[in-house]
Amino acid sequence: MAEATMGESQAMDAVQLEKAARQVDYARIRRIGSYHFAMAMGALTIWGAAATWAQVTGWAIAQFAAVGGALVAGMILPSIIHEWGHFAGARLSGAQSPALEKPRNHYFMFDFAMDQNDARQFIWMSWGGILAPWVLVVGAWVFVPWALTSGLVLIATLMSRAVAVTVFEAPIAQAVSQGGDPGTELGRQIKDGALSRAGLVGNVSGWLIFAALWVVL
Repeated sequence: MAEATMGESQAMDAVQLEKAARQVDYARIRRIGSYHFAMAMGALTIWGAAATWAQVTGWAIAQFAAVGGALVAGMILPSIIHEWGHFAGARLSGAQSPALEKPRNHYFMFDFAMDQNDARQFIWMSWGGILAPWVLVVGAWVFVPWALTSGLVLIATLMSRAVAVTVFEAPIAQAVSQGGDPGTELGRQIKDGALSRAGLVGNVSGWLIFAALWVVL
């Protein structure tokens, strides 16, 4: 009887610990979500205010501010949604992915333990981050005013970031799906300079997209 009571007590303690861990995790997610929401709204507000200023006054300095705001928003927004895409993919796959107490470098928000998760979970996590910026691109094409120069800059910048993420991360996810080790494939890509190449491809594609939109419109 005493052994049964002790076992029940240990089981209850385990349940309570798991419940407490979930509560801490949810609190961290809410905290990071609030931080990222404030960042996103701040970037959009700065661009929107500058774009309105440029439209109302027609001043060159206002146009410069609007374009600068579009560039900033075009870099901040994809970085945020990219990390939330990774996080969503990890959680949907059931991966061990505890939220951090606070985001690292403003964006990195959870820990994906390579030694505790399998290749399938890594692939889900990877593709979540790859696809999320493209959702933002689609939204921008629908809702951002094409008549504004800064609007075209924002669309082109969002697309350049989405291209860069895809160029860098898709080959890693593909290699892992074919049997590669996640950590090894990630390290190989970084060692081979793929991160810099992806950034270059993204930047060039952004300029080309902006030029094409400028000519067409």
